Amino acid sequence: MKSSCKNVRQLLDENGMQAALGNMAEKISSWAKPLCSVILIGMASRGIPLAQNIAQILKSKYDLCVPVGSIDASYYRDDFHYRKRINNPPLKITEMPVDVEGKTVVLIDDVLYTGRSVRAALQAILDLGRPAAVKLCVLVDRGCRELPIAPDCIGLSIETEATQEVKVCLSPYDKETAVWLVEVKEEPA
Repeated sequence: MKSSCKNVRQLLDENGMQAALGNMAEKISSWAKPLCSVILIGMASRGIPLAQNIAQILKSKYDLCVPVGSIDASYYRDDFHYRKRINNPPLKITEMPVDVEGKTVVLIDDVLYTGRSVRAALQAILDLGRPAAVKLCVLVDRGCRELPIAPDCIGLSIETEATQEVKVCLSPYDKETAVWLVEVKEEPA
């Protein structure tokens, strides 16, 4: 079986996404006291450029220089051994500019769904040290949680059905910057 996606409707255009990121940056700025106590960590893959965008907003609007790290916590997922494997990928931390010890870590992801990726990222962060706090910011919360995980900051909240997904597109990685609700259909191979 292979899957195909059909765009159902646009949830955010580029301006809507920038407004949502601006609101998220405003919330994060309130956590950045004292200065140098916050680090942003973007979750692979779309959370990384979102974290970088938020850091730019924090710098330009609030004059806050917040370090940005990135993390791929695939190895920590509780369904890792059930997923199709390609060798044994190690934990990939592509950038960790400062130690997480004693910091407020702001974990940034594009879409929150079951909570399993966030749980995995929390475990990966705790293996790096003991932060003072971990906050979760997501661009889109699509509900349907399987674990008791709740975001501290949300750009957009939407309830989806089992056959729907949320697709975050970011230029230059994608043809546009937008958030789409898509219908996923399984097709025979």
